[in-house]
Amino acid sequence: GGVAEEAHLVVLGSRHLSRTAEFFSAGSIVVPVSAQARCPVVVVGDAEHISRQPPYVVVGLDGSASATAALVFAFDEADLRGAALRVVCVWQPPVFMPNDAEAALQARRALLSEATAGLSDKYPDVHVTHEVMTGHPVEELARAAEHALAVVVGRRGRGGYTGMRIGSVVHGLLHRAHCPVITVPTE
Repeated sequence: GGVAEEAHLVVLGSRHLSRTAEFFSAGSIVVPVSAQARCPVVVVGDAEHISRQPPYVVVGLDGSASATAALVFAFDEADLRGAALRVVCVWQPPVFMPNDAEAALQARRALLSEATAGLSDKYPDVHVTHEVMTGHPVEELARAAEHALAVVVGRRGRGGYTGMRIGSVVHGLLHRAHCPVITVPTE
């Protein structure tokens, strides 16, 4: 409880000295706050992270309610910063590649179009690109966000580590991404 309940945004620093040791150390507040705050949480990555010009924000979309909340936040963030928005959906194919891989990718392209349609009207100044990638969500999102101002992801309400409300993709990004990682709770 406390401060994070009234805040609109919580920003945390992460030293990235030894990421694994730091994230699992008793003193680390990054994971619990990212998991439990009722507002979006920004975890600032490497100090030497360079964002590329023109600036862009990456948001991961997977069709969940928390991803929709993240998308709204990302549009707002991109609009405020005069940045482009890359909306990314990562498809992780099953071990045995299905015959209908093309259908699976097509469904994700449709998801991106539907999810962004209304928001593109509301934020006419934000240049939006849709990208469907194949691979591991953490790796692909981290790669997409390599030179981003930030990567925005939804925070799932259930599961996670030791009962904390944080998804494995969020957890992985906190380790992998060099840019700030913003987690957004479901409204």
